[in-house]
Amino acid sequence: MIQADRLRDELLTLVQIDSLSKHEGRIAERLATELRALGAEVEFDDAGTRVGGEVGNLIAHVAGTPRPSPLLLCAHMDTVEPGIGVKPIVEGDVIRTDGTTVLGGETSRASRS
Repeated sequence: MIQADRLRDELLTLVQIDSLSKHEGRIAERLATELRALGAEVEFDDAGTRVGGEVGNLIAHVAGTPRPSPLLLCAHMDTVEPGIGVKPIVEGDVIRTDGTTVLGGETSRASRS
């Protein structure tokens, strides 16, 4: 059974962990701890070293059975500016920023020819 309050509280905790690009160490360790508690094998690759960041990609594997089909969850641990000191506001079923930061976000880079 999905526990909506628990999921909301976890989201509120996670978005308040500063995690700008190349500075995702704290969020990575929190996620690794949570995944290990669920029985996952957790490791980090060397991507952080190659780009000058605090940590590489977090890779977690949960052993399963042949059925059902494997499931892949892929997400970013980093966020964009202004993303330090996030203070989420909860209004009913809506979670929003207080207006001084983002809750999260993705950067995109266009390549020039």
